[in-house]
Amino acid sequence: MDHKLIPNSSFIILIAVLLFLCSPAEAEIIFYDSVCLKDENIMLKAVTKGKVFSKGGQMVEFSVDGKSIGRSLSGGDGAAFKEFRAEKTGLHKVSVVSGKDKDSGFMLSLKKGAEIVFIDVEGSMFAPMSGNPKKDSRKVIKAIAKRFPVVYLQAGIFDIRTLKKLLKENEFTDAPLLQWRDGNVFEEADKKGLKIKFVIGGKTVIESAKEFKPKAFSFGEVEGAEEVRDWEEIGKRMRLVTK
Repeated sequence: MDHKLIPNSSFIILIAVLLFLCSPAEAEIIFYDSVCLKDENIMLKAVTKGKVFSKGGQMVEFSVDGKSIGRSLSGGDGAAFKEFRAEKTGLHKVSVVSGKDKDSGFMLSLKKGAEIVFIDVEGSMFAPMSGNPKKDSRKVIKAIAKRFPVVYLQAGIFDIRTLKKLLKENEFTDAPLLQWRDGNVFEEADKKGLKIKFVIGGKTVIESAKEFKPKAFSFGEVEGAEEVRDWEEIGKRMRLVTK
C-alpha cells in the first residue's frame, strides 16, 4: 500500500474541527474586541447573525465591566455599535446580548505611548494542524502580560469565534483578540500613538509590522526576526521570569 496516499491524521482532525466549529447551527451574536486610548471615544461593535448570514434589525444591549451602557439596533449588515469612553486604563470585559444570544470579549484601554506585545495566535501559540497549545506558551504569555499589554491577532484560517473558544478552553491569559487585516492593525495602533514593542508570530504577520521596528520572534526563519525553538526561549530573550 502506498502510504503517501493516506491523508495525514492531524489534517483530518483539523478539517473535522473546522466543520464543527465554523458551521453555525443557530442564531448568534459576536462581539469584536478593541484597543483604545484612555478618555478616547470608541465605537464598540457586535454583529448579529442568523443561521447562515448576518441578521439586521436586532436590538443589542452592551455592558462594560458588568454595567449596561445602553442598547443599539443592528443595521442591514448585522453590525451594531455603541459609543463608549474608557475613563480608566486596563482590560475591560464587554458583554453583548440580543434576545437569547450573548457573547463577551475585551476592550483594552491604554495611555498614549504604551508599549504593546502582539501575538499571532495561529502563527505561534498552537502546534500546526491542531488545537493543542505549544509547550510553555501559556506560562510565558502570562509572564509577558505582567509587564506589557498583550494583544492577540487573528491572522490564519480560524475565525474570531473559533479562536475565542480555543483561547478560553486552553486557559490563556485574557487579552483582546483583533483581526490582523494584512497589517492594518499595526497602522491603527501607531496612529493612536501606541508603541509596537514586540511581535511574536508567523512570517506574514512579522513582515507587515516591519516598518514599525518591533523586536520580533518567530518559530521559523523570517527576515528581521529572531528565530526561536520554543516559548521558553522567548521568555529568556525577553528577560522574563517564567518559573
